[in-house]
Amino acid sequence: MTWLRLHRHAFADALRRLFAQPVASAFSILVLAVAISLPVLAAVALQSVGSAASSLETDPHVNIFLALDASDEDARRVGEALRSNPEAASVKFISKTQALAELRSTTHLAEVLDSLNGNPLPHAFTVRVRTTDAAKLDAARDAWSKLPKVDQVVADFEWSERLAKWIHFGNTVLATIAIVLGAAVAFIVGHLIRLQVVSRRDEIEVSQLVGATASDVRRPFLYHGLSQGALAGVAAVGLAAGVSLWLGSQLRALTSNYATEFNVIFISPSTCTAVIAVAALLGLAGAWWAVGRELRRFAPVR
Repeated sequence: MTWLRLHRHAFADALRRLFAQPVASAFSILVLAVAISLPVLAAVALQSVGSAASSLETDPHVNIFLALDASDEDARRVGEALRSNPEAASVKFISKTQALAELRSTTHLAEVLDSLNGNPLPHAFTVRVRTTDAAKLDAARDAWSKLPKVDQVVADFEWSERLAKWIHFGNTVLATIAIVLGAAVAFIVGHLIRLQVVSRRDEIEVSQLVGATASDVRRPFLYHGLSQGALAGVAAVGLAAGVSLWLGSQLRALTSNYATEFNVIFISPSTCTAVIAVAALLGLAGAWWAVGRELRRFAPVR
């Protein structure tokens, strides 16, 4: 019970000192919140891009587009040649009529399409390939591009693979930024706590003279750093949520006419809790370092 009473008293003292200077405390918490919110916003951006990328075709496939003047007979011959290739696992034919109907139903271009004299879309094939080996895929594409009435051969899944690599690179950069900013948060909290320790040097020395241990001296400052970090974490999550909400509304307004819906995906509640907990621990670590450093610099007067 004595242990619990000591911690309760230290926590109350830390909160009292934190709210004794509301403007200075609010400014410090805001600075910390901005630093913490940056990796949170970067995580939101990567998560949103990853969500959009998940809707892309990632299976190895190649799209073959025929010339606009290709007839149904030309399409039949191209289809037979594609199916006879050993690298083709399956072949799907999309007629120009079917492509126009899908475009009309999935976009807002129905009126524009109705105003055209004819169908501007070509016959097309989607070929699922058996391998992603670059040499075999290039050989197959070269062979298919030489077929009569073939206008273009595109391996769409290569874009998703490149995007996945960029997302992986972004995650690495995000981890680096989070580590650097985490160290900055701990340093800022430590610096603020160090100033408090220096300003209360006489009070600390007197308390040590009457029997206060290093733990007794350190305890209120640790709770101060812990509280400051936790409040900064809450503010950072709120700031990131507000920015994400605003960006989401702007993005929906810009992409309202696109067939694909783009959304800003915010981090999960468990991740928000983790951010606040990490911020609190960073504040605690900074306070521990600062108090220990200052206590070693002076000893109670005998």
